[in-house]
Amino acid sequence: MSRLRKFLPFATVRLITVLSISTVLLAGCALSDPDSPVSSANASPTTLYQALGGDSGVSAIVDGLLARIARDPRIVHHFDETDIAIFRERLIEHLCAVTDGGCVYQGENMADSHKGLNITQADFDALVGHLIESMKEQHISTSTRNALLKRLAPMYSEVTYQ
Repeated sequence: MSRLRKFLPFATVRLITVLSISTVLLAGCALSDPDSPVSSANASPTTLYQALGGDSGVSAIVDGLLARIARDPRIVHHFDETDIAIFRERLIEHLCAVTDGGCVYQGENMADSHKGLNITQADFDALVGHLIESMKEQHISTSTRNALLKRLAPMYSEVTYQ
C-alpha cells in the first residue's frame, strides 16, 4: 500500500509538482478575466484564496485531490516516497501563497522538489483533472477554478521531465 493511501486524510509534498503540471493544460480554458475571483454582482471575496473558501475550502480541495490521486494508478507511484502529512501541509501552504491568502510557502522550489520524478505530460494532465474535479466537488465556480489554474500554469516547466 502506498504511503499516500495510508495517510490519505492527512496527505500532500510532491502533489504540488503534479498539480503544477496539470494546471498548464487547463489555463487555456480560462474565461475572459480569470484573475478576478468574483463577478461584479458578487463582491464578497476579494482574493482568490477567499474565493476558494479560505482555510477550510483549500484544505477540502487538497483532501479531495489527495483522495483522487490515491486511487489513480497512473500517478500514485510518484508519491511512494513522500511523507503525505508534510506534503499535504506544504500543498495547502503553497496554494494559500499562490492565491494571496497571506501564507509564506516554506517548501522546496518546484524544480528541486520534482527532480528525478520524470513527471510526464500525461501525469500532469491526470493531476490537473483531479484538481478540477476536487474543486467542482467543493462547488468552486469555473472562473475561480480557471484563475487558480492560470496561477499554477507557469510552474509546468519546473515540474515536468525533471
